Amino acid sequence: MTAPAVVVEHVGKTFRLAHAVPADLKGRMLGLLGGTRVSYEPLVALDDVSLQVQPGEMVGLVGANGSGKSTLLQVIAGIYTPDSGRVEIRGRLSALLELGAGFSRDLTGRDNVFLNGALLGFSRDELRRRFDEIVAFAEVERFIDMPLSAWSSGMQMRLAFATAVHLDPEVLVLDEILAVGDDAFQRKCLRRVREIRAAGAAVLFVSHDLVSLEHVCDRAVLLQGGRVVTEGPPASVISTYRAMGAVSRTGERRWGSGHVRITGVTTSRGAITTSTFRTGDPLTIAIELETPAPVEQPVVGVAVRHQDGMLVSGPNSKMARAPIAVLHGRQRVTLDIPALTLLPGGYVIAVSVYDATLVTAFDHWEGCATLAVLEDGTDERFGVVTLGATWTISPGAGA
Repeated sequence: MTAPAVVVEHVGKTFRLAHAVPADLKGRMLGLLGGTRVSYEPLVALDDVSLQVQPGEMVGLVGANGSGKSTLLQVIAGIYTPDSGRVEIRGRLSALLELGAGFSRDLTGRDNVFLNGALLGFSRDELRRRFDEIVAFAEVERFIDMPLSAWSSGMQMRLAFATAVHLDPEVLVLDEILAVGDDAFQRKCLRRVREIRAAGAAVLFVSHDLVSLEHVCDRAVLLQGGRVVTEGPPASVISTYRAMGAVSRTGERRWGSGHVRITGVTTSRGAITTSTFRTGDPLTIAIELETPAPVEQPVVGVAVRHQDGMLVSGPNSKMARAPIAVLHGRQRVTLDIPALTLLPGGYVIAVSVYDATLVTAFDHWEGCATLAVLEDGTDERFGVVTLGATWTISPGAGA
């Protein structure tokens, strides 16, 4: 069996966050003379993290900002020393962890390529043989002998990426760098990363572009709070991550005149928590209402938003031509959806009750429930809903 290219065993890393630190030297000296002490707060960035990456395997790291993804890559790249555990790298490592990392703005593009190559252990003759290919990939031929201080951030990114991926890495580490380039360059970068993997390199990849990550990675690892939550097939791990994101958006925010009060909201899978569904499942949303006095012709509405805030659908009883004559006392209104067309992701539910003119809000409950729509066995990912379409092939006109 082939030995892993990357081994991370029980790695921990903690930082100290300083509080009440004066910005200038004078303030710090006065603080020392006055007996002011700086307080520190421990920040656990990584907590007992273990994973392996095989040669020829691409592994994606998934998680919210602050989950420990970038810190883990920096530990693997040797920028940080772990407080506990160990990291073993077998082969030449090339890392691109931030825009222009390791590049000097005072040097020309040409000098930076040779400097970075030398730091990775390449001789000047080897770099000369690769130089034209690096510059052509980065598309910066006209500017290569100008100082980087005169370059745009996108040009610097392209040269940094081209240098990293053309120096025969056996382990390649990438952190969100593909998000900087335009669409055409991103596609070229992904093609190059696939070529490197096909040649036997191990690749660790971080991106918030979950669609790209799912399609290019062999495996995904989900981090939260510096710990590994789960790992496995990218589609399954991303579904879990999206469900966690939906939970984080659940809240309770009400406003309105109070003539009608929403006392509860449940789905066909549970109470006011995250309910788990798959594309195509039936869904029922039950809304419990209470009125101290009769309210004529109220309009009950439901809003479904993607976890990024985009409104997916907003049906209400008036537009559906399902009028409610009067509400009095305690009553229940249900919305039945025969087949959920939502694609995998996290979704947030809001419920409201308005008067017949849709002007006066009796009650509005934002984030009363969340839906986690999980992987349904299909590869459809683009957008938020499925159209249920079918594909056919037939002879063209004149055939």
